[in-house]
Amino acid sequence: MVDLLSSIPFAGFLLITGGASLALQAGCNSRLAKAGGRTFSPVYSFASGLICCFIFFAIDVTALGTPLPNNNVLDAPGYVWIGGLMGAYYVFANLISIPKLGAATSLSIFVCSQVIVACLIDHAGLVGVEQRDYSKWRILASFGLIFCVFVIARF
Repeated sequence: MVDLLSSIPFAGFLLITGGASLALQAGCNSRLAKAGGRTFSPVYSFASGLICCFIFFAIDVTALGTPLPNNNVLDAPGYVWIGGLMGAYYVFANLISIPKLGAATSLSIFVCSQVIVACLIDHAGLVGVEQRDYSKWRILASFGLIFCVFVIARF
């Protein structure tokens, strides 16, 4: 199992299925908000997600032998603790945007902004990632993404 987890093709598979699941999650959460209320949807989403995370954590530390966190976690930079808040903001933004813009437009804007901000993070070497230049090709690709968002939103 450990060899599978370190496999580049498997990582690609996880990213593709993870991206597809975000598109489904956004639509499901939007529909659940209509049925149960705008605040019920994220509470349910995060509660069920938390249960899944606990199950994965238990499997990871028992069957896969990953060590439990130790005092080193206390030395982590402060910004590492905002990931959950960012995830909640993502869900809330979807809940508000998808009924107004549709799933494709909303998610294309999300993807475009994620890639452009990721390029800026790479360029500045922020949050512990290796520095990679925001090259002319990456800039050109960013403009291509913006164009794709325009096409998706327009048609």
